[in-house]
Amino acid sequence: MLESVDIRQIYDKFPEKKGGLKELYDKGPQEGFYLVKFWADLNSNMTEDANAFYGVTSQYESLENMTIQCSTKVCSFGKQVVEKVETEYARFENNRFVFRIHRSPMCEYMINFIHKLKHLPEKYMMNSVLENFTILQVVSNVETQETLLCIAYVFEVSTSEHGAQHHIYRLVKD
Repeated sequence: MLESVDIRQIYDKFPEKKGGLKELYDKGPQEGFYLVKFWADLNSNMTEDANAFYGVTSQYESLENMTIQCSTKVCSFGKQVVEKVETEYARFENNRFVFRIHRSPMCEYMINFIHKLKHLPEKYMMNSVLENFTILQVVSNVETQETLLCIAYVFEVSTSEHGAQHHIYRLVKD
């Protein structure tokens, strides 16, 4: 059983206009809303190589065949800065429909953000920047426009020698 976080505690970190977190949650389904607290490992020795790849891979599963749309909004001080929208079609595997977004490249904004963050001299400065940086990811059914999954991401710099870590919470309205 996941720990719960009251969604009202994070409303101000995400867009409030049409398609914002509050509107999405009110429309539901509420059981599809999660918060991921992510501790980023910025100690990696990745070179500032122009050929370095910055990307994300994600996978979703369903018992129904559909086309999904995955919207990823990068937010700063609660305002949307950039949005990436990807459409994915199902593949039937092991009695379920699987959607894979494989090695989806990050936009220039995100790559520059990571580079600038890594060059800050102190962890507290990095955390100060990350306190106002969030990502809202919404997976929806293209045909019905129904929200299937909504994940709100908040970030902090990892102080652990174990590298990047995360914790998942269910978003509720108590």
